[in-house]
Order: sequence, then structure tokens, then C-alpha cells
Amino acid sequence: MANRYDLLDLLKRLLSLPTAPFHERFVSSFLCAELKKADIDFQQDRYGNIVAGGGDKKNSMAYVAHMDHPGFEIAQVKGNRVEADWFGGVDARYFIGARVVIYDQSSGAIRARGAVEEISKNPQGRVEKMTLRIKGSAARGDFGAWDLVPFRRRGELIYTKGADDLVGCAVILCALKELKKKGIRNGIRGIFTRAEEQGFIGTLGMIQSGFFPASTRIISVETSKALPGVVLGGGPVIRLGDRTSMFHHQMVFFMDYAARQIQEKDSGFAYQRRVMDGGTCEATPYQLKGHITGGIAVPLRNYHNQGKKRIGPEAVYLKDATGAVRFLVELALRMDDFELPTQEILKRFGNSWQKYGARLQHKELKGSRVRQRKLILLKNPLSSRSVILSKAKNLVFSRT
Repeated sequence: MANRYDLLDLLKRLLSLPTAPFHERFVSSFLCAELKKADIDFQQDRYGNIVAGGGDKKNSMAYVAHMDHPGFEIAQVKGNRVEADWFGGVDARYFIGARVVIYDQSSGAIRARGAVEEISKNPQGRVEKMTLRIKGSAARGDFGAWDLVPFRRRGELIYTKGADDLVGCAVILCALKELKKKGIRNGIRGIFTRAEEQGFIGTLGMIQSGFFPASTRIISVETSKALPGVVLGGGPVIRLGDRTSMFHHQMVFFMDYAARQIQEKDSGFAYQRRVMDGGTCEATPYQLKGHITGGIAVPLRNYHNQGKKRIGPEAVYLKDATGAVRFLVELALRMDDFELPTQEILKRFGNSWQKYGARLQHKELKGSRVRQRKLILLKNPLSSRSVILSKAKNLVFSRT
């Protein structure tokens, strides 16, 4: 199973890389190099998204994470004052005075540091533009982010300038490596997308191009704001839905089933389940396109670097990330059982109906004004083919 030290090493190298919406090239190059080193097939689509692994099996599954984090792009430079376009969702109250770092668009090297002096917002109140005062140099097209620690470990906690969603990328990459060791090469894909923070741009490109058949099941893998009922260190979260939508019931059943299977082998495996509505994830646009979708979340502190009073590093528990890798591997290994949990639930409900349905029906009919000649109850009332056939005269239906 996933070696926590391998994951830790991967996180240390990946989280240290600069990234922002539309400026994912350094993360992308790193992931491509890791995939090549692991001998995992991959390709890049016309939008720069990375598609890793094989998908030859019918009803294949894809794990999706994004390579960007909220940040900005330099639009104009006037001496030590810089105008920048901001991408991503961060509350306006955090900006003024916040420290930033600017990266060279070609090399990724740090060119300047500075602070936010002014902001402008759109009609919805979201920050769109900033004025910065900097020390150093910058050029139009350079990009930047908050000036925070790239990587720091304190026990089980990992602090970083941007866990969302590079931790998700690391989790998927580790899962793909584990599956390759187990000889699983087809039916599972890892998808690493661009510009998610600016409205799922990379994902929408994949959807518009029809890259995946409708039968592909999608699982978003993302760090997500820890909400009441979810704790850091409590294990990965089965995401029942996000801020915009609820995810497919069959995927939730399947995830519950896979998590229980892990616990039967390892009582120390912990997981959580909740509607993680602190934000919207990439499962939602795929669901709107007709895919069966679900989500796995790694609980996150300081979502989008929004601390209690000021900008601060995001933080995740290493145990939660390691658990997410194990969970993804288990889901892939049990992919052929996808329909089984749904069938078991239907069977249980059907048995209950068979045992007690006639009794309930008898009670209702005794006091009704329905004169019934013939009633045929088919075995399972939940089946799409089940009906209650009735031949009666003067049927009277009362409203409740």
C-alpha cells in the first residue's frame, strides 16, 4: 500500500513549485516527468490537461485533480508599482497589505516580492484586479501568489502555500503508481486539469471536446475546507456533494462499500462522509454532462489561504492524504463491483416489502372506500417494472 514516506517526498517536491491559474507549466512538467519515470502512459490534450493511465474497459473511472491554486498575472508594470489580474476565490477583506511573491513566467524563479495596495472588485464583490508595490523586477505575463512557506511539516500536519489542489494531484499520482505495481493498467485514468480556480476552464475544455464517453465515472480528488462534522486527521472524506450539487447515489453507495471493505482488513483505516459545501469541485460540471460522479476530499485548514484574520498557509494531515491514496486504490481494485452495493440495497428493501408490504396494504384497504376485485403485487416495488394492477369499480382516491 501507499508508502507515507514516498508520498511525503512527493508532496515536498510538488508543493514547492510555483503555480497559478493559466500558469501551471511547472507543476505540469513535474507530473509528466514523474509519470514517465513510473512508466505510466500519459498524454496532454489541446488545453494542456494531462490524461494518465488507460481507459480501455467499459465504464472506466477517472480520478480528477487540478494543478492550479488562486494567484495573479502581471498586466502592467510602472516602476515599483504593478497592476495584476487576480484569479480565484478569496474574500476581499484579506487583500490589502497581504504579502505576495512574483515568479518569472519562463523559469519560475522568484523575481520580486511585495504587498497589495489597492484592489478592484466585480459587481458580485469578487476581487478581479490588484495594485502591488514591489521590490525587485517584473514583466507583463509573470505570475504570482501569496508569499507563504512552500512546505513545512510539523508532526502529521503539512503547511504549504497551496495544498488545493496539488495535494490532490499527489494523491492521484501515488494511486496510479500503486495500481501499476499491482498490474492494473486499464480502466483507470488520472486527470490533471488547468485553471480550475477561474471556473473549471480546463475541465470545461475536456467536456467540450468530448474526451470521455458518458459511461466514464468521475471522482474529484480535492482538498476541501474542513466543516463541522469533519476533522483534520479523521481520514479522507466521502464527499456526498459540494456547494452546487449532490453527487450520484450509486457512487456514494460504492464508496461506502469500498471503505467498509478496507476497514474489514484494517480496523485502523478511518474515513468521514459529508456534504462538503465550502466550494464547488470538478465533479459538478461532469455530472451536469451526464456522468456518474463522486468526490473524495482531504480536509483542509485555511481554505484558499484564508486564515482567521489574515492570509496564512493551508494545512492538511499526512494521514488523511495517505488514506486517500489507499481509498483510490481500493476503488479501482473493486471497480467491477460498482453495481453490487446498489443491488444489495434494493434486495434489502425488496425483502422488507415482501415481509411486511401485504400487511400494510391490508390495513389501508380495510377502512377505505375502494371496492377491490383483484390486486396483484409484483415482488419488488422499487423495480422500474413493478406495478400494482387493480381492477375495481368506482375507485375513490383520497388526498392526504
